[in-house]
Amino acid sequence: MRIKRRCLLAILATLVAPPVWPAAETIPWSALSAQEREVLGPFQDRWETLSPERQQRLRRGAARWRNLDEAQRQQFEQRYEKWKALTPQQRQEIRRHFQRFRALPPSEQQRILSARKRFRNLPPAERQRLLEKFRDMTPEQRQRLQRELRRKRRQRLERLRRGNAPPGAGGQQSQSE
Repeated sequence: MRIKRRCLLAILATLVAPPVWPAAETIPWSALSAQEREVLGPFQDRWETLSPERQQRLRRGAARWRNLDEAQRQQFEQRYEKWKALTPQQRQEIRRHFQRFRALPPSEQQRILSARKRFRNLPPAERQRLLEKFRDMTPEQRQRLQRELRRKRRQRLERLRRGNAPPGAGGQQSQSE
């Protein structure tokens, strides 16, 4: 009985006691490299008040920024301007969608990214036509369309597995390969 009580007390103590490992410490502004200070300049006034985790994320972002070419930097700046123009509700909605996407299995993420790429590669007029058609649908019509697309995708995958995909299905190798 006494041993059980000691074990319970030890377990309880570990649950209640603060962690024995040191918490991550903030990084002084002066410890940043000249390149990091240049990129992170807008954060200088409040750098010391940022959490260590936030400082690390910003440092990783600064490292990525330094590796971008000029065209990539301009593209990023354009996206950032669009982001700043969004309402807080729109930003929250985007964050929620991103979290849902990240929770998907990698194969599903890849499928979505591939479909997005195919859509983006369509001629602008075709993209616009499809967007308008989708916007004009009722929620029930959208659900029906999604079910039909999933059904067709399963059929296409099954044909690919059996080796008798129709021409242009994407899984068939050409004679020259």
